[in-house]
Amino acid sequence: MNDPFISGFLKTLRILKDYLSVIVIGGGWAPFLYYRYLLGDKAHEPIRTRDIDFMVKTQVPVIGSKTVDQLLVEAGFEAIFKSRDIPPLIHYEGNIDGLDVEIEFLTEQKGSRPDLVLKVQNGLHAEALRFISIVIENVIEVTIDDTVSVGDMSALKVKVPTPSAYIFHKGLVFTRRKDRKKMAKDLYYIFDVVTGCSRIKPDIMVGFEDLSQKYPAWFQTFVKNLSLYFESPSSEGVLWVAEQRPSSAFPGLNEDQFKRYVFITFEEFIQNLSVNLQP
Repeated sequence: MNDPFISGFLKTLRILKDYLSVIVIGGGWAPFLYYRYLLGDKAHEPIRTRDIDFMVKTQVPVIGSKTVDQLLVEAGFEAIFKSRDIPPLIHYEGNIDGLDVEIEFLTEQKGSRPDLVLKVQNGLHAEALRFISIVIENVIEVTIDDTVSVGDMSALKVKVPTPSAYIFHKGLVFTRRKDRKKMAKDLYYIFDVVTGCSRIKPDIMVGFEDLSQKYPAWFQTFVKNLSLYFESPSSEGVLWVAEQRPSSAFPGLNEDQFKRYVFITFEEFIQNLSVNLQP
């Protein structure tokens, strides 16, 4: 494994191995896990960041003799205060084999309270955000079977949102972003999973049937969000997805052809979703 980002990510999971049963991995690392360990495609390289998002419930039990905070600090991570709130927002920052890694914990916002920070375990603070419950409640388990490359012979079982829940969540949160680049990245993640995971597309669409029943109001908002940003080949959403396109993605398509492909992909996807909208 030559990619230091992947090695750093896997070593971080190894540090937290006792807690992987209560952690859901999100952000840009979810598509990585889909491709590499769900589909067995280790050649595809989805876009990702150095940041690692871990989703947890509002109460995290202590497993074993150490808390999450203790494990990370003992491994060399530093708890960095990101706000002056009480409790404050904390990110963990450290260096693994020369690679800077930043970890953020997120939890579900309940009720009508604004976004805030919750103490979910002694020493562990998580930012509570709307819609996180979707990716905590709808998960699958994948097995990471190549950790021998980072110095351990045993496999790791990790939880990740179902592809349907991941897309659903991204389609809800991107309009709430203050950073346009993060909005664009959210939309590219959706595009990447829809196009790259075509082998399990029937399962993804079945998953949306279930999600539309479990979260009917949110589902309508989700479809509306995508529809507004993908009305035509020149819509903002199409342009944003094109901006995020890695140089290795779809080498046979020029820029105009790629934009057309993005629009057609979302147009078809939205039409399929609309079938599940309640009258």
